[in-house]
Amino acid sequence: MRPLYPILAILSACSQPPADQGGNATTDTVPGTDQLGEMTIPGYYEDTLPCADCPGIVTQLWVRSDSTFILRQHYIDRDTLPFGTIGQWHVVNGLVTVGMPGDKPDFYRPTAEGLLLVDEMGEASPTGPDMTLDRLADELQDEVPRMRLTGTFIYLADAKSFKPCGSRFTWPSAGGEDLGADEGELIGSMNGIELERQYLAAVKTGGKPWTITVECSLAMGPAMEGDGADEYLLIHRVIDAKAHCLVE
Repeated sequence: MRPLYPILAILSACSQPPADQGGNATTDTVPGTDQLGEMTIPGYYEDTLPCADCPGIVTQLWVRSDSTFILRQHYIDRDTLPFGTIGQWHVVNGLVTVGMPGDKPDFYRPTAEGLLLVDEMGEASPTGPDMTLDRLADELQDEVPRMRLTGTFIYLADAKSFKPCGSRFTWPSAGGEDLGADEGELIGSMNGIELERQYLAAVKTGGKPWTITVECSLAMGPAMEGDGADEYLLIHRVIDAKAHCLVE
């Protein structure tokens, strides 16, 4: 199995960002800059945050320069599969916001150590545990381990794609068995043929959206067109074949 911390192998030089369905995300979402003073925001952040009914929440946050974020949260001793959220981050009044459209976002204040969880006024709790996600690396383009994620899957003309709920981006997709070549990644993972079979059984006609909750990971694979590589959303298992997006 892969370790919790990502391998610091930068593949972004040969990768292409996922398809943007809604305009230029970098300039629209974070006007003017991705820096606050001398602090460059994109990077990889991680720590264990407090939890009311479990020993803690292992929180991993990938903040990317294309304005997307990936949040992976593992509730220790409560859930076996971490929860995933993919969306867009913003800078509002000097604070980094992470959240889904229609919901109040989480606010983070950049510090020397990383990102400190604060309220909308930028204030941290004067008492209580440290709520900082430590900055462990600059921006990464590496595998994101398995997580639970809801979104819309489409299969048409031998092309598979997945759009996470609340995201304006669409990722090329594949069965986890098709591209998951690392040790342990194939355990309990479906292949593309089985994914296609389940999709057509659910929607009957290719090209129709199928909203599902999946066990998935993100990893690099061959580019859909031309040379190079793209980032794929790999579906290892369909958890809920009749899911719904609460936001679009």
